[in-house]
Amino acid sequence: MKRTSNNPHENHSLTILLWIVSLISLIFIVYWRFIFAMEYPRSWDQVDFTLALNRFDLFAMQPHFPGYPYFILGGIWLNKWISNPAQALATWNSLLMILAIYPMYQISRSFLSKTFSIVAVALMQSMVFTNVLTVQPMSEASAVAVLWWYIWSLQQAFKKHSAVWVIISSFIFSLLLGIRLSYLPFGIGLLLLFIHKKKNYSTKQYLSFLILQVLLAAAFQLIWVGGLAVSEGGVAAFLQLALGFSEGHFEEWGGTAVSASTPFFVRLSHLFLNNIVWTGFAGQHLFVLLSLLTLFVYLIIKRMKRRMWNQEVSWFGWTFTIMTISYGLWALFAQNIDKPRHILPLPGMVLFGLLWFGLNKQKNVSKRVIWLLIAVICLQSTYSYITISKANNPAAVYQLIDYLEEKNEPLIVYTWEETRVMSYNRVSFGHEQVFTYSTFLADLNYYDDHRVFLTEQVVEGFDRQGVAIRDQIKPIKSFHSSRLFDPVYHDIELYEFLK
Repeated sequence: MKRTSNNPHENHSLTILLWIVSLISLIFIVYWRFIFAMEYPRSWDQVDFTLALNRFDLFAMQPHFPGYPYFILGGIWLNKWISNPAQALATWNSLLMILAIYPMYQISRSFLSKTFSIVAVALMQSMVFTNVLTVQPMSEASAVAVLWWYIWSLQQAFKKHSAVWVIISSFIFSLLLGIRLSYLPFGIGLLLLFIHKKKNYSTKQYLSFLILQVLLAAAFQLIWVGGLAVSEGGVAAFLQLALGFSEGHFEEWGGTAVSASTPFFVRLSHLFLNNIVWTGFAGQHLFVLLSLLTLFVYLIIKRMKRRMWNQEVSWFGWTFTIMTISYGLWALFAQNIDKPRHILPLPGMVLFGLLWFGLNKQKNVSKRVIWLLIAVICLQSTYSYITISKANNPAAVYQLIDYLEEKNEPLIVYTWEETRVMSYNRVSFGHEQVFTYSTFLADLNYYDDHRVFLTEQVVEGFDRQGVAIRDQIKPIKSFHSSRLFDPVYHDIELYEFLK
């Protein structure tokens, strides 16, 4: 049998098809993000952000600390034309993600052709979980969009002698932290850039350069930090608020490794297998996962066959790798693993790294790789549409609200975070957030003539306190919604307390 050649001329038409599929994917993804922007906040954090557009107040958790001022400013600006505040914030995400196409493309051009750079952008922009978070009124998607500008600015700064690019990198990093402070680990990129620049100066010149750059970087951060301090009544009040939030977030609310009793390897496997692989890469869709795994394995095998292990890695390449690993460790030790949104930067960065590893300096890309790329882009785009088109389907907490609103009798429902959404919607029935059984019993004295309901989260909390609460309740109704959109409260079980 005659062996099929893989020369560029024979693959030309297939490459054109891949380029067309990539462009069509980008166009539709952009359109879908706008038309499926979420209309109602469906979690505590989303309510925090949404309320901030009408009254920015950190003490009232509108939003919660540290305020995410650049994200909120974008939402306030769009809220002038888009009356729905949740949609305004989601649309701001979409606009920034569109702008992120440029740095994604420019970084890709350092190791790919123009066509395959577009393909790389389409792969990253069509990832299901990225699109899920883009249509929500949360700051993660905006932060990832700015992160790619920051990474591109670092690449330029490593390549060019001019200190201007170092200043630009510092400025964009300040924008990044003003949108999402938890992206602080990416600051290691700036530190490595400062170290790299030492070869361009004498010792005395480098010391002057370093002092100036550190001062400028601090000044850029003070723009948004200082603005928040002024808005909250001064530095002392701002520090008090920061300490209070940090203590609660890491010791009580965050569920981080510092306070959680979960074994380390259980936590690690949950972060990697569920949050990064199943949710971040696959968007919780099996076909997407299988197509990506096939692409990754094939690219790695092809690279091994070419035996290109001695290729020199640039300073930027090492910096990109170190930033990715650093944020992965940060997500493991200092973030709430019950909320997969905290890993959002990782899937795109890992995918980009694998494309660099597998396609770098390839003159002839095989037909199998091209077909795999087409399959992945088509699958990711299709499942992105299927998933985000359901963004405005009622969340479990809204189903719970509708059920209780239909009750024409006095009632009180005890919840955990669900009460924040209930308050936002100004429900007609009573609701309270409760954590301890003693507080619950004391509060019941005020509701003698009410039916008393509890959600599953409250019941489980009482179970952990050693209270035989199951003997005092009966199940009433279950409510279910998307695990992707509601990772913690996708299943809500309602119980009635038997007085």
